[in-house]
Amino acid sequence: MDIKTGPAVIADVDSIMRIEASGIAHPWTRDSIEALVNDDNKIALKAFTDDGEVIGYVGASYVLDEAEIGNICVLPEYRGQGAGKMLLNDLLETLKTCGIVTVFLEVESDNTNAIALYEKAGFTRYNLRKDYYGEGRDAMLYRRSL
Repeated sequence: MDIKTGPAVIADVDSIMRIEASGIAHPWTRDSIEALVNDDNKIALKAFTDDGEVIGYVGASYVLDEAEIGNICVLPEYRGQGAGKMLLNDLLETLKTCGIVTVFLEVESDNTNAIALYEKAGFTRYNLRKDYYGEGRDAMLYRRSL
């Protein structure tokens, strides 16, 4: 099975909501996901299979020359197959073509798979937000220059 990536569109919102619900404790609302797909200062990419099933997505917002990655999520049954890496790499390339020079993100400190993905992609940790996700659940802040 081949996994491909491309821009997310409004028809993908239901699939993105299903992906969010499968792996995020506090999923975004439909309005937030629709804004991600439609807003001129946001980018949403999807990962999909040969038959068109949306299996993952990534979203970022940007202002001037800085961007922040909001979420990157892949359906549990497709994790470990490279979809997250493809989404992240394609997002970084897209942001670069938009004139972005610095990308930020935050990740829960116990999300070792995501941390490994981000660090392999060249992100470096620059700060920590204690208890950001709840008591004992810290957010690690990362950035990368493009």
